[in-house]
Amino acid sequence: MKYEYLKYLKENNQTIKILNSDNFAFTLSFFHLVFIKNRNLTLTHSAILQHLDDYLFDVNQSYKNSFVKSAKEYLDDFANDKNAYLRKYHSSEDEALYELTPHVQKALEFLESLEKKEFVGSRSKFNIVFELLEELEFETNFDDVQRVEKLEAQKREIDKQIEAIKSKQDLRFDDSRIKEHFMQIDEIVRKLKYDFSEIEYNFRDLNIKAMEQIITQDDAKGAVLGTIFEIEDSIRESDQGKSFFAFWQLLTDSKKSEKLSKLLENLYEIQTIKEFDKEKRLKEMKYGLLQSGAKISKVSSKLMEQLRRFLDDRSWIENRRVLELCKQIQKSAIDVKDNMPIKKDFALMDDNHVKVDTVFEKSLYSIKQASSFKQELNEQKIDMNIDSFYDIFFIDEQRLKRNVSEILLSKPQCSVKEIADKFAIKKGVAELIGYLSIAKNSENARVMENSFEEIQISDSEGDAKMVKLPKIIFFRG
Repeated sequence: MKYEYLKYLKENNQTIKILNSDNFAFTLSFFHLVFIKNRNLTLTHSAILQHLDDYLFDVNQSYKNSFVKSAKEYLDDFANDKNAYLRKYHSSEDEALYELTPHVQKALEFLESLEKKEFVGSRSKFNIVFELLEELEFETNFDDVQRVEKLEAQKREIDKQIEAIKSKQDLRFDDSRIKEHFMQIDEIVRKLKYDFSEIEYNFRDLNIKAMEQIITQDDAKGAVLGTIFEIEDSIRESDQGKSFFAFWQLLTDSKKSEKLSKLLENLYEIQTIKEFDKEKRLKEMKYGLLQSGAKISKVSSKLMEQLRRFLDDRSWIENRRVLELCKQIQKSAIDVKDNMPIKKDFALMDDNHVKVDTVFEKSLYSIKQASSFKQELNEQKIDMNIDSFYDIFFIDEQRLKRNVSEILLSKPQCSVKEIADKFAIKKGVAELIGYLSIAKNSENARVMENSFEEIQISDSEGDAKMVKLPKIIFFRG
């Protein structure tokens, strides 16, 4: 950290600017209350304005009208380009949405790290470092013989622990180690949520660079399409992309998710934890991670959609150019209609292999022979079963929603396969499409494009079939 670098950082880094701002205490205390403490990833314009108005009233009551602007003026200051404390954007809803920028989240993370803790769990942190170093050594430096020896040693150690438990030796954690582990988990989860915001902005930066690269290209549509696919692969195959999508796949795996829910429930059955964390900060951890991860996953999908939409615009521009060229040719033909060219080579073509299909190359008209028809009315009775016209069914979407809600009463999330196992699909693909329609129109459902599942369905005649489709997860709102 050289002098020049730190000087530049103080003058240009957004996080340091927030900490140096005049209203630093008011701004960051408000953000911490409405976003961090209340566990909100985004807030609508009316909601954040109401929160800010109430907060201004409380602060001015305590500090004799120190803040004279209106809530609307302060909110505009937070979201303008100069400060950029909040990102303001519009989604499918009519109202604008607000969320914290990574710079503000880093400032909040720094301030949280300054809070005085009951004690510092150095032992658990060192154990994590030691385990990570051992794992790196095992996976990189050891040959197969050493790996087997290492696993055998671990096996012997596990056997010793089993024998110790059988002989009634007390190997359980004391209160100090329980608190250490809990604090370490809390710190990692908190930092993970802050990291998500930065990952999202990194994906957006990748998209901006991709759009600039495509706009400056004058290649044909096929080359542009290849560039788009390369950009999509680069986002997913980058170190950050691989890490995030691997995490997202683990988090949305039904078995892992159920296990995580059970672990969090059991966490607050421990008396030490119950007394240590009375606010139960980690109880909704999984849903917070799901919301943050789903937001990044949506951003990634929208970026790809924007790139493809840009390709559609490029195609429209190319087609328009072709039409303009055709009109120019027609106009040139009208100009020379009354002044026919005398020279033989009045028109030149770059490629002499172009086949010109003129009117004179068409064959002459030939008279067709008339055909005679023998007209007779042949009456014949036909037995027709019209019962199938009355065998019409419709898909009750409300009933399907009730099926989803009933399963979610006992589980935090479920897949379409789990729903089909409990409520058999008896109306074929139409009923399955009903669940897909519900998932598409719901904010509490996610489609796992890289994961598939097979679902057994039955049609109206009772014939069983297997359908393979991307995994769809419903979760509690």
